[in-house]
Amino acid sequence: MKDSSRVLGGAILALGLVLGCVSLGLADIQVGAMHSLTTGLAPLGQRQINSAILASEEWNAKGGINGKKIDLIVEDTADSTTMAMTALDRVLGKDVCAILGPIWSFQLFALFPEVKKEGVPLLSTSGTRALTQKNNPWYFRLYPHDGITKRAYTIFAVQELKARRVAVMCVTTEYGKSGHELILETLKELGLEPVIVTWHNKDDKDMTGQLMSIKRANPDVIISQAHPADTAIILKQQRDLGIKVPHVASSAATMPYIHKLVGPAMDGVYVEAAALPNYDPDPKIQAWTKKYVRRFKTKPDSFALLYYDAANFLFSAIKAAGSNRAKIAKWLRGNRFQGLADQYVFDREQNGAHFAIIVQYRWKDGRVVPQLVKKYDLSPK
Repeated sequence: MKDSSRVLGGAILALGLVLGCVSLGLADIQVGAMHSLTTGLAPLGQRQINSAILASEEWNAKGGINGKKIDLIVEDTADSTTMAMTALDRVLGKDVCAILGPIWSFQLFALFPEVKKEGVPLLSTSGTRALTQKNNPWYFRLYPHDGITKRAYTIFAVQELKARRVAVMCVTTEYGKSGHELILETLKELGLEPVIVTWHNKDDKDMTGQLMSIKRANPDVIISQAHPADTAIILKQQRDLGIKVPHVASSAATMPYIHKLVGPAMDGVYVEAAALPNYDPDPKIQAWTKKYVRRFKTKPDSFALLYYDAANFLFSAIKAAGSNRAKIAKWLRGNRFQGLADQYVFDREQNGAHFAIIVQYRWKDGRVVPQLVKKYDLSPK
């Protein structure tokens, strides 16, 4: 009797272990998704999180990754390094295998030490050049960095607009400092120096002083490197002050909500970007944009499209390499991925996107309408 009990008990234990293994085998794949969902940075952050949600829903609708559901752990980084670190702590507490991170360089720099310590792949769409120069093997950039986009729009201003007297406006964040360095470096290569450089804080509400200094310098073009809210102020006040020279703005000016704020002052503005999802004639991008709008009741921007590509690149890596963090990172480094915006492949610094476009906006029939005017391929030779 005792022997029978032992056999029965052993069978139950074995069955429990088997069921436990099956349960573990079918466990969800945890992926972090961190971005600004509140504060003034939310319009940009939410659009990118939407893209991650859309990509995960599409994968899950097709059976997930190798039969496992993608569980997207979404956390708000707001507008501070403290909130970003709190968000990171929360997603790491869920034992995520990788993270789709915020765009803001000031948050990413704060996250890097813990990301390196934990050894977790972190992908984002930030353009700040210095991010991939910090020897962080766990960070992967899926947006053309400033060394590409700033070079492209500075070359455009000089070669296409024939500018010789260049005014430069920069925000004092790491993003602005990175852009400033690269704009001046490219101007020097082209045999020019700026006639004036102005600086402002990202929360400044009045750029009159900077713009009047620029007006007195008599430039033939303005190149700006700024975040969304300050870009809107600069463009509106330039028009209000009657400064009628071409303006070549950074990618913040591609965002639909900025167009609503700026209105007619967007007329004639040139902007560097990586993609133009709402107006690109590519049938695949048109279909994706319509699906995005149906799902979230708002238009995507270029960052949203590339964040979608980043999510799909990451999910493809997990499918091929499993949920082991080191194997995911190795697969990302060693493989190309064809996204909607373009093809991605990581260079030695783990920059994955090497393309840029220049768009000009016009004010027509009470709305802002973009037109693609130039494409640049700055892939490593």
